[in-house]
Amino acid sequence: MKILDLTDLEIWSKRILPFLDGFGQNELMDEPLFLKVRPGDAVLYEKDQIGKVLTFVGGSRDPDAPSLFQIANVDSGEIRWIHGEEVTGIVSEYRTTIKKPSSLYEQIQQQQQQ
Repeated sequence: MKILDLTDLEIWSKRILPFLDGFGQNELMDEPLFLKVRPGDAVLYEKDQIGKVLTFVGGSRDPDAPSLFQIANVDSGEIRWIHGEEVTGIVSEYRTTIKKPSSLYEQIQQQQQQ
C-alpha cells in the first residue's frame, strides 16, 4: 500500500476539488500558461522553437482569453498559427507602460481650457 505524500495531495486537490467546489471556481487551480501570453511576448512552442506572438484569437466563451496565437518563428521567420496548449514557456514578456504626462504638458492643457 502506497502512502500519499504532500505532493500527491496537492496534485489530487488541483484535479478533483474544482469538480467539488463549483466546477473550476477553486482558488487552488493553476492558471494555464497560455492565458498569460500577450502580443509581443516571445514564447517557446513545440520542442525547441521560439516565436514572437503577433496576435491572438479569443475563445467563444471568453473573447479576451487567447486560444489561437499567430506567431513568427524567430529563426526562420515563418508566420503560423498555433493552439494555446502548444505554448510550453514564455521566454520574454513585452509589456508597455504608459507614462504620466509631464507637468509642463498639464500646465499647457489647463491654460488652453481657461
